[in-house]
Amino acid sequence: MYKRFEQVSRVVPLEGGVNFLDLGGYGTEDGRQVKRRKIFRCGHLGDLTARDLDALEYLRVTEVHDFRRKEEQEKTPSQPIRATFNDDYEMFIGSMSKFWEFIREEKLNSESAHNLVVTSYRNCADEVAPHYRRLFQSLLSNAENSTLFHCSAGKDRTGIAAALIHSALGVSRDEVIADYMLTLEHFNIDHLVNIIESRLREAKVESWQRAWLMPYCSVHQDNIEAFFDGIDSNYGSLQAYLQQAIGLTPENISALKQAYLEG
Repeated sequence: MYKRFEQVSRVVPLEGGVNFLDLGGYGTEDGRQVKRRKIFRCGHLGDLTARDLDALEYLRVTEVHDFRRKEEQEKTPSQPIRATFNDDYEMFIGSMSKFWEFIREEKLNSESAHNLVVTSYRNCADEVAPHYRRLFQSLLSNAENSTLFHCSAGKDRTGIAAALIHSALGVSRDEVIADYMLTLEHFNIDHLVNIIESRLREAKVESWQRAWLMPYCSVHQDNIEAFFDGIDSNYGSLQAYLQQAIGLTPENISALKQAYLEG
């Protein structure tokens, strides 16, 4: 029944999955490969079917990390995966206050929206570090089973988490960025634009252009590059960030590689 999950694609073919991807399959700079079917990333879990829940149990997903804020969880509750839920992260990547300020003051356009998102990525490393520290500690303790982490769309909070995990395991920067950009292939961006437009109408905003919303609803290589640039500027290197902000010792890195790499 679940033979389809043995395929090599990074896409996990769930009926109700949103941007549901396997972190495995990437080669590392020391010649090994990230194990498949051990760490998963996705958007919300509100549309999973009964067959999907069985599939995740088959994949031995025993830990779920929901990065969403409480209001997001209330709007789209997760389906009851048979696993331990960690759902009190309340994570942000930057603040939406600038978005509302710009749109009400008629400062928002495609360029200013793009710059707001890129700036949020560049400046968020310290703010998100405690959350990702917690995720990494869970990966270390749950190494015998599989872990799933997600936000609403599976692109920003989740995309950065995947980038840090791949980087800690030794995946090249080019491959890390390529994985971040997979959202363009596997997420319905127009649906998210429609949601934001409905909120603009509720807020009595009179005019906007769809292009102004795309930086918030899509992904751009500038985003993840800005995140890494911010780390390099403040910590000197990603390795220093992983050690000082995320709390990973050399022994932790070795344990992660032992658990999640083949070869």
